Amino acid sequence: MGSLHGLIPFCLVLVLVLSSNHLIAKAHKNSTNQIKVEADFKIIAELAGKNAIPNADFKGLAKLALTKAISNGNAIYHRVNSLLLKTSDMYTTRSLTGCSTNYKDAVGLINKSLAALDAKNYDDAKTCITDALANSTKCEDRFEELLQRNSPFTFMKAKFGLLCLTGLKHINLLVQNERLITEGCSHTLDKELCKSTVVFFLENKGLGIHGLAKLAVQKALQDGTRIHNHISVLLKTTSDQCVLKKLKSCSAFYLTAIEKIKESLPALDCNRYGDASTWVGAAIDSAETCEGVFAGKSNAISPLTPMKIEFSKQVSISLVVIKKLAVN
Repeated sequence: MGSLHGLIPFCLVLVLVLSSNHLIAKAHKNSTNQIKVEADFKIIAELAGKNAIPNADFKGLAKLALTKAISNGNAIYHRVNSLLLKTSDMYTTRSLTGCSTNYKDAVGLINKSLAALDAKNYDDAKTCITDALANSTKCEDRFEELLQRNSPFTFMKAKFGLLCLTGLKHINLLVQNERLITEGCSHTLDKELCKSTVVFFLENKGLGIHGLAKLAVQKALQDGTRIHNHISVLLKTTSDQCVLKKLKSCSAFYLTAIEKIKESLPALDCNRYGDASTWVGAAIDSAETCEGVFAGKSNAISPLTPMKIEFSKQVSISLVVIKKLAVN
């Protein structure tokens, strides 16, 4: 049997070489990731600063116009039914009865368009609005065909049509905005994070990078607090002992997350970006641990998952901005 004397130093050297190579590879990976993060942030900043992407709440504007269209459509519907009670002429009755159905359907379609808008089914939303407009036109056409005159609702219909067209215009602008952001983020490391960050920047144009960092962290703190409060409600209303145990653990984890995020705010004020990044990053770890507690061995779904997704997104945005501050 050969001696191990010469083999031990060789093994030691091999381990040291492999460890050194691992550290070099890790450093290279970190450096590469940092370069990618920098490149991603440059794309985000360029997208957020583009005049082609207006700083406007097109979804909110569309919903406002469509909500007013519903109110206007309901007013026409009630006016039609009021006139129906007073008329005895056969052709007028037929015209009004058709208009009543038309505007009832039109209002229903606008309501559907709002639901589709919230679900980001923009094509469905636009189709519903177009169909609602067609229904209002049918009312006018019926009066023209049967009575050879305009309906008593022509001016009200014009306002209804204008509100519907305004809603359509803002939905088209919303789609255009989202397309520009999606295309701009298509080559980034994390496309969804890029899109969320661009939207966050657009919503808060005018703030400097430090202001954006503080606002992002404050929003993450609000989201974390909201989840913790929701857990407190669930603890009072849940009877399943297994779920209660998991909720109590999650309450502690989210309380830790909240405390860490709070600690990051004074660190930001003192330009201690490394500490701020560490504490904000720890908040995601706490949220993930809670998810793991619920999943367990049975892969059960946590009732907190939808809120946690939004929380993690806001924390990730915070980290993106803090890391950019750190290299400035």
